[in-house]
Amino acid sequence: MIAMHKVKIFQLLDSRSAGGIETHVVKLSAWLQQHHYNCEIIFCHFYGEHPLTAQLNRAGIKYRYLPNMYSLLTLLRAQPCLLATHGYKAGIFGRLIAKFSKVPVVSTYHSGDSGSGRLKIYSKLDDLTASWADAVISVSRGISRRLNIKASYIPNFMQPVESSHFSSCTPSNQEIAFVGRLSFEKGPDIFAKVTAELPSAQPISCYGEGPLAASLESDNPHIRFRGHCQMSEHWPKIGLLCITSRFEGLPFVALEAMSRGIPVISFRTGGLVELIDHNINGWLIDPLDNHAFKTAIDDWIKLPMQQRALINQAAKVQIATHYCADSVIPKIVFQYQLAIQKQLSGCNEIS
Repeated sequence: MIAMHKVKIFQLLDSRSAGGIETHVVKLSAWLQQHHYNCEIIFCHFYGEHPLTAQLNRAGIKYRYLPNMYSLLTLLRAQPCLLATHGYKAGIFGRLIAKFSKVPVVSTYHSGDSGSGRLKIYSKLDDLTASWADAVISVSRGISRRLNIKASYIPNFMQPVESSHFSSCTPSNQEIAFVGRLSFEKGPDIFAKVTAELPSAQPISCYGEGPLAASLESDNPHIRFRGHCQMSEHWPKIGLLCITSRFEGLPFVALEAMSRGIPVISFRTGGLVELIDHNINGWLIDPLDNHAFKTAIDDWIKLPMQQRALINQAAKVQIATHYCADSVIPKIVFQYQLAIQKQLSGCNEIS
């Protein structure tokens, strides 16, 4: 196999906000750097100072903004490297430019939602050009089935959480929460409906921003809308996370919650089907069955503290056992190695 530590790994994404893809790339880059790989994040365009800038600087992760996509061609030809793409725009243009540069490229597919309008066109084109990559990774089996080529299923991952950050079953952390972008595909409107008439006075909070924020806040006085937050400060208050997404890959927010012992109620979608063991470490609800979702919340409210503690512990064990960065990311690195080997084999055949 190729000595990966001698190859520059570029993580390419087109981004102006901090979401699931960005979280994946930052956590992956931090792990690679800690294990002495030469890694750098490339933003396709400069849309203004990126929300992740402070976090990247604190972690000492290298990053740059491209002045234009042509400059990526020059960058890739300057040194032995591998290009890893994330998201539809970075995937389409990154794969094309990598082919011109004769640089190995690995594309990770994160989204379970094909979108609508222009986004749907880009997403379809992204799927159709997946074969241009030397290796393809998907974060859920549903995404793998959607693609028309072989894709390696490698789920999202978490670094171990310090014991001081674990949730405990006390009156101080009884908040029922939604954490995510306030947009149609994430279903914050469903969260508002299923929490509108709960039988007890549980605190209900919504963390995040998005196009539905204003209308949701005006129509749902029972929810405390907290906007964009540094979630590390708020997880200790949360007792239950609700994921009401209409489409999903494998959301990091679920991993973040469960790693802290916070159980999740979610519709059966994407990689959540494998993450959550129904009635053991959380609850899975048939898609868009709002009544069953509300019933599951009611059941959690009525659970004795001892039973909640068992579910909390099971959630932590699930992440530590199957979604730990130290066991998942080496599988990604292996795909990088295979891509480089494939590229070299192709060059040898031509010569």
